[in-house]
Amino acid sequence: MRYSIQHRSKNRLHINLVKSRLNDADADALYYALIDAPAVRAVSVKARTARVVLQTSGDVEALLTYMDHLDYTTDAAKENVPAQSARALNAEYSEKLIMMILTRSIKRLLLPMPIRRFFHYKNALPYILQGLKTLIIERRVDVTVLDATAVAAALLTGDFGTAGSTTFLLKIGELLEEWTYKKSVGDLAQSLSLNVTKVWRVEGEKPELVAIDRIKAGDVIRVGMGNMIPLDGVVRSGVAMVNQAALTGESVAVAKKEGLSVYAGTVVEEGELDITIDSVSGDTRYDKIMQMIASSENMAADSQNKASELADKLVPFSFIGAALTYALTRNISRTTAVLMVDYSCALKLSMPISVLSAMREAGKNKITVKGGKFLELFSEADTIVFDKTGTLTKATPTLKEVIVMDGNDETEMLRIAACLEEHFPHSMANAVVRAARQRGISHDEMHSDVEYIVAHGIVSTIDEKRVIIGSYHFAFEDEKVKASDEALRRIADIPDRYSRLYLAIDGRLAAVIVIEDPIKEDAADIVGELKKLGINHIVMMTGDSEKTAAAVAKAAGIDEYYSEVLPEDKARFVEAEKAKGRKVVMVGDGINDSPALSAADVGIAMKEGADIAAEIADITLSGHELAQLVTLKKLSDALMREMKVHGRVILTVNSALMIAGAFGVLAPAPAALLHNTSTVAICLRSMGDLLEA
Repeated sequence: MRYSIQHRSKNRLHINLVKSRLNDADADALYYALIDAPAVRAVSVKARTARVVLQTSGDVEALLTYMDHLDYTTDAAKENVPAQSARALNAEYSEKLIMMILTRSIKRLLLPMPIRRFFHYKNALPYILQGLKTLIIERRVDVTVLDATAVAAALLTGDFGTAGSTTFLLKIGELLEEWTYKKSVGDLAQSLSLNVTKVWRVEGEKPELVAIDRIKAGDVIRVGMGNMIPLDGVVRSGVAMVNQAALTGESVAVAKKEGLSVYAGTVVEEGELDITIDSVSGDTRYDKIMQMIASSENMAADSQNKASELADKLVPFSFIGAALTYALTRNISRTTAVLMVDYSCALKLSMPISVLSAMREAGKNKITVKGGKFLELFSEADTIVFDKTGTLTKATPTLKEVIVMDGNDETEMLRIAACLEEHFPHSMANAVVRAARQRGISHDEMHSDVEYIVAHGIVSTIDEKRVIIGSYHFAFEDEKVKASDEALRRIADIPDRYSRLYLAIDGRLAAVIVIEDPIKEDAADIVGELKKLGINHIVMMTGDSEKTAAAVAKAAGIDEYYSEVLPEDKARFVEAEKAKGRKVVMVGDGINDSPALSAADVGIAMKEGADIAAEIADITLSGHELAQLVTLKKLSDALMREMKVHGRVILTVNSALMIAGAFGVLAPAPAALLHNTSTVAICLRSMGDLLEA
């Protein structure tokens, strides 16, 4: 890509492309090529001026290198553009709005009055029929009945100008509201895009770990337990239980076997699948996310539902106001002006847009929120339960030492450990795999199928020998692994601050993998900040030893902790806290955290952990920093404040418009115009960011 840097500051980059302007297709392709580039937080592409503004963080030099080699005009680049991009959406609705205004202007200038009256009746008929349907068939009184009454009253009194202006403004209002809502949903969908970078491709019987952009239609990929299915396809072989809650809302995992379809964004809970890929374009993933947003019951916060209920309850008062106006003034124009104003539109539209925008803003901060109610619940939370490994401790622990037993070769033991651990991503497993790669140790598949036993370890077979790797409890208590006295002494000498993985072959301890898992530098500060923000009960739970747990809890400033716990123990603790009336947040990253994540009022997963944890969780933190929790808490609190303020503004403004209409200050058309304008203005305000940059 040819470009010049116009301006560069600490967190912002202004780029001029070496061309005068971009067409919409190239502008979209460039946007989607840059949004996931190194160090990029946000992208703005100006098609008419061929300028790009990048909000950056991290290694900007890597970003510039990426841009030097980027070609956004290729078919491959354009495949990543969703079928309905924000740019295309804006162009579509801008054209619709212009055409509506032009059509009305031409009719008023060129058509004689009799024909114009025909169009007045034609345009009014759908509103009147909808109002009658709502009132007579559905037996409800809502804003559609108000609109129908206002239009019908104007026609019956021969005020065709008011009738025409009213139906025109109603159409404009509907168009602007639809545009605003779809833009909010589209922005959110972009922030929820899948973030799978590598997959296991199967050629013959040997899987190979490759970048996802190397996958093409017809390729076969293997997805194991706890991992996300990144692309749509059909099961070629294998049997698995797949969690499809993010797309279908089903609470129970669905069995998948040969010949059945599987979808991007779903997660394998149990088993393993070989999948023949149908499509690698961005459209299917984006469209699935759009469907999820549109259909998810989790979208609505309780405050949002209450606002919607209040809007319905206020509709009869609009009729009462109109009836009183007519009774006192006998003026149909004033009565119609009162009917043209309602509370329902603004309350029912601005509240969900506020929620969608907050979720989109969370996405800008690398936080994925699956529904507005989870932001509300997090705002109300008074208890947080932390897992230790990969949550309070660093997401990238490092291998400290491989202690070999019985004369085993250190390189071979690390090779075996990495070969097993790479199938079940977790921060500890990643440390083993990373260490093997850094030492140049190749670990091609050397084992039979691997089995993951939650919160314990991994079992497989190599050269007809049973091989296990996992916790002390798993190795010595469940598997009854034998170890010499010397081996036990060497284990006892390992400092308490280190975590350990025990590798055994044929029932004998072969090696101990020592992992340095230091606490995150900001953990204590974040715990303190959360307490200041109203979360007064903070707990740590871990499967590690008492000594390790005590050291981490002390360093993090956490007074209450539990060690050597199993997944079911975490879930039981969460349920017990909820039974006491507390609002509980669970933060974890592993498959073993899944029961507690599901049990909590709000489950929060660290993205670098297991995909199943991220799937079950209500919120996912995609970055490495616990500071995202503070951002999330502030965002949640700000959303609740904004929804309350907007509710008060909507009630005040529309009440004032009703009073103005009743006293003859506003005619029906200006009343409708001001009502729709205020609704759109509040919705536009709802689309803004809640947190200061």
